[in-house]
Amino acid sequence: MQFLSDEWAEAYTTLINEDETIQKKLKRFSSLFQYEVTDREDIPTLVIEVQKGKCTSFGERSAFHPKDIEFTMAADTQTWQKIFEHEIGMKEAVKTHKFHIDGPKLKALSNKTGLEKSVELMIGMENIQV
Repeated sequence: MQFLSDEWAEAYTTLINEDETIQKKLKRFSSLFQYEVTDREDIPTLVIEVQKGKCTSFGERSAFHPKDIEFTMAADTQTWQKIFEHEIGMKEAVKTHKFHIDGPKLKALSNKTGLEKSVELMIGMENIQV
């Protein structure tokens, strides 16, 4: 499955919406998340909208107001692929400076458990190609 495709976004948002831990931990959390492959212009940047812990919509960045996007996860092709193939973990990827997570730190920390679980679901998806 192609990373950041509609098929990928549908599968990922379904995983999040069906996870009881995420629903419990993020029941008061709403935000827009941007996912980007920094060295590939052929892969559009994807935004996922979360309202009270549920993924309510997704689409290309152009469909959303840029000022409303709070969180960004961005890396080059090689780094994303290594993450999906479990060659490196998220912490190791961040240390390489080829992977960036940006957003309001206090909001992330106060919702840490639910956000970490959503990332675990993402990197646990199988057969992802970047």
